[in-house]
Amino acid sequence: MKQTQTVERTPFPIYLFLTYFIFYCGHAVYNTYGTVFLSQNGFSQTLIGMMSSAATLVLVLIQPLWGVISDRSKNKNRIAGLLIALCGISGIAVYLMKDLWWIALCTMAVAVFFSPAITLQDNCTLEMTEGPRWDFGNIRLGGTLGYLACAAVMSLFIKDYNQIYWWIALFFIPAGLLLMCMHHHVGGHRRKEEKVQYRVLLQNKPLIWLIVFNIIYFVANSFSKYYTVYYSTELGATSFMLSMTTVVSGLAEIPFFWYAGKIQKKLGIERYLILAALSLILKHVLLCFVTDPWIAILVHALNGCGFSTFNFCVLNYINENVPKSMRATSQSLNGILSTVFSSIIFAPVAGFCADFLGSGGTLLAGAGIMLAGIILFKCTFSRSIRRQSQTVM
Repeated sequence: MKQTQTVERTPFPIYLFLTYFIFYCGHAVYNTYGTVFLSQNGFSQTLIGMMSSAATLVLVLIQPLWGVISDRSKNKNRIAGLLIALCGISGIAVYLMKDLWWIALCTMAVAVFFSPAITLQDNCTLEMTEGPRWDFGNIRLGGTLGYLACAAVMSLFIKDYNQIYWWIALFFIPAGLLLMCMHHHVGGHRRKEEKVQYRVLLQNKPLIWLIVFNIIYFVANSFSKYYTVYYSTELGATSFMLSMTTVVSGLAEIPFFWYAGKIQKKLGIERYLILAALSLILKHVLLCFVTDPWIAILVHALNGCGFSTFNFCVLNYINENVPKSMRATSQSLNGILSTVFSSIIFAPVAGFCADFLGSGGTLLAGAGIMLAGIILFKCTFSRSIRRQSQTVM
């Protein structure tokens, strides 16, 4: 009884919530206008895809290393905060020269630091909220609200798309510093002399299939990456409309992040993830046929179930089923594998489709990939859970 009362009195981690809010304000600018910025500076969609692929090749080597460093660090917050700050610094560097090769190099550097920053920040949050009644979804909601608030007002400030990396730096650097200087922090659980048994991860078949499904989701979603270009050039969407698509997506994420734990307990992780995957398929199909830019904004509400569900379920499963000394490494591995397939292998394919097949064909290709992923996941995940339970017994 006493333990329950203590948990109920646990104060809400407002500073961690605020860090998410500020960081995802920058994320909103980066996600909404990043591709448009490159397009206006003379980069074709195929070239943008090739740049994304090249950045991810570098990320393949770096991101797992960041996970190992975090697991061994005395202060995981500082590692995550440093990466966020480096995203902002790389954004400022974009404006030092006007050559296309320099712009490409700096924007690729932002991408290289951005991916592990998200993963390590989530890892810190999962460990800091372990035990208290406030779970990961409650804190991660700060990111959704920041993303939403920024997307709602950015169209009032951004009159020139060339300004966006100033705005990105304005949000990323303070968020990184706040996380680095946070009084409450978590340390890595891996001791220097500890020998890590990576085969433990490979033996966890449900985790493997969960990561595979997450990879397929990211791959399918990458086929809508170039929709913003089509939306603004072909459908005539204004900067306000681009912002509103992000606002609607953010609003739809709020209930799914806040009630993620309860929804997962009620539906189970398998049905919850399949629901999220179906929402992505429906979004792609609708965007393929919708030509009214205002209706397209409403279609983006389907994003709410997708990303938030995969983000919560996969990270929470890792946190509950992987040894503490390997959590950051496992989450980094999940993040890098998703990025490798979506950015290295399929980003150029999606860019090719966007240039030569049009937006509709690209979106339908993404929907087809997601449908195949659902079938694979349905045939493997439950079976692997049963086999694991029988092995334990």
